[in-house]
Amino acid sequence: MEGHVTSPFDWVPPGGGVRWTRVGELGWHALSLPCYLGNRVLAGLGEASGAVIEEDVPARLVWLIEPKAPAVQHLGDHEEITVAGDDGSYLFVPGMARARLVWWRIPPSPDRLLTDAGRLVEAIAVLRPGVRP
Repeated sequence: MEGHVTSPFDWVPPGGGVRWTRVGELGWHALSLPCYLGNRVLAGLGEASGAVIEEDVPARLVWLIEPKAPAVQHLGDHEEITVAGDDGSYLFVPGMARARLVWWRIPPSPDRLLTDAGRLVEAIAVLRPGVRP
């Protein structure tokens, strides 16, 4: 049954629900890109990508990354990249059943949760050379 997709993580809401979550409280930070760029970065990462949340409004992809990752610290004022962490930012965490507006593009699993921030920055740098530190 579609509505009974379970999650390996207790912080993922049941079914198609969403959880408004303070970034950092669940043990990860987030990096987001607009979909037009994020889709190409996701294709470049392939199997190296961890879980990814897709938001339809605004259209963006969100990667979960390790907290305070050195590889992303210089990206705070980049026009296309949003890095959220211990700064009071919030994020919608979707349930495992696809709902409208916010859903898991790549669902989280015990062996596929966080994306290595260095690899993520390198995948972005292929498309936007100025993002390397």
